[in-house]
Order: sequence, then structure tokens, then C-alpha cells
Amino acid sequence: MKTLVSCAFAAALLSCVAVPAFAADLPSTKAAPALPAIDTFDPFLIRVRGLAVLPDASGTKLADKTLSGAKLSDNGIPEVDFTYFFTKNIAAELIAGVTHHRLTAGGSNVALANTTLLPPTLTLQYHFALGQLDPYVGVGVNYTWFLGTKSPALNGVVNIHSAVAPAFQFGADYYLTKNWLINVDAKYIMLETDANVGARNNLQLKVNPWIVGAGIGYRFGVSDVAALVAKY
Repeated sequence: MKTLVSCAFAAALLSCVAVPAFAADLPSTKAAPALPAIDTFDPFLIRVRGLAVLPDASGTKLADKTLSGAKLSDNGIPEVDFTYFFTKNIAAELIAGVTHHRLTAGGSNVALANTTLLPPTLTLQYHFALGQLDPYVGVGVNYTWFLGTKSPALNGVVNIHSAVAPAFQFGADYYLTKNWLINVDAKYIMLETDANVGARNNLQLKVNPWIVGAGIGYRFGVSDVAALVAKY
């Protein structure tokens, strides 16, 4: 009897040791901790574009009389623009460029004004983010400085005033890779101003340009900037 009790006690002790060891060998059903998501959002975009600047000077007046056949010359210029994405859909774009124009009237080749425009434009955009193709629309504000204005027809005394104007935009980016893209873009700026001809403020100038362009762009994030700084 004593031997039987001893054997039973030994068997119970062995089972207490073996069960945890066996359980340790079983596959765990506990879920592995989730890894943090990697943020691949790139908020910065820089583009280089070629632009056609197409003004419409119709309705321009001198001494309250509409200038017959008033025309501002077209021009083609290079341009650099910067875009910051607040979200994948909302962004702000700033463009900068310099363009030269010649104002004539009545079919004459004599310039009423030769002037250079510096017209930075800031727009708030909505991007549709349709995968590789990203169409967008925008609305914003333009401020134009008129620089170095001269007038062969008016004895060189013309001072065109700087002006603020609303700007409207639509365009599309097409992503060739995660970072590189091609772009087409069009803006319409409702730009009107006046000018001093001699001592009198009697030239009412309508510019109202379409700005149409195409180019390439590179989109990048903070990690790309950090890697570039670390490299150099």
C-alpha cells in the first residue's frame, strides 16, 4: 500500500512538471504586436515649367477713350514653382517668374509702353489624387509689379502701378515614379491697373493674361531632405 501511494504521488508530480513544458511547445495563439505604419506622405513639390503668357489688352483706355486695337505682346518664359501639401488633397502653390510685354494700339508698331512684369501668384488647390493622375483646381491671389517701364510714343514718362488681382487655376500632374512627374497647368489672372502718363493718372491698362505651361516636377518628403543634408 505504501508503495502504491508513493507511485501515485510520483506520477502526479511528474504530470505537474510535464504539462507546462508541453504547453510551452505548443504554437502561441497570441497576436503579434502591430508594427507602426510607415508614413510615406511627401508634402513638398518643386516644378520647372515653360510658360506662355497670353495677355488680353482689349478695353484699355487712354484719357478715358478706349484704345482701338490695343494689344499686349505674348511672351514665353521659364518658371519655377513650389507646392506644399497640407493633406493629400489640399495644397498651396507659389509661382515666380519675370515676363516682358509691349503695349501697342491701332495697328502701330510704336510702343505706348515697354514694361517688365514680376507677378508672383499664390493659389490654394484641391487635388483629386486619382493614383498616377492627379488633376487639380485652384484659386488665389496675384500681385504684379511693373518694372522699368518706358514709352517711345509718350516721351518715356509712364508709371504703371502695381496691382492685386484674383487668379484661377486648373491643371494635372502625372506621376512617372513615386517622385518624378510631368505637369500641365493653366491660370487666368483678372489683372487691371492704371498708370501715370506724364503728371496725369489717365491710362487704364487691362492685362487679363492666360498663363499656360508644361513641365516636370519632383515630389519629396522630410526624410529626403534629411538624407541630403546628411550626405553633404
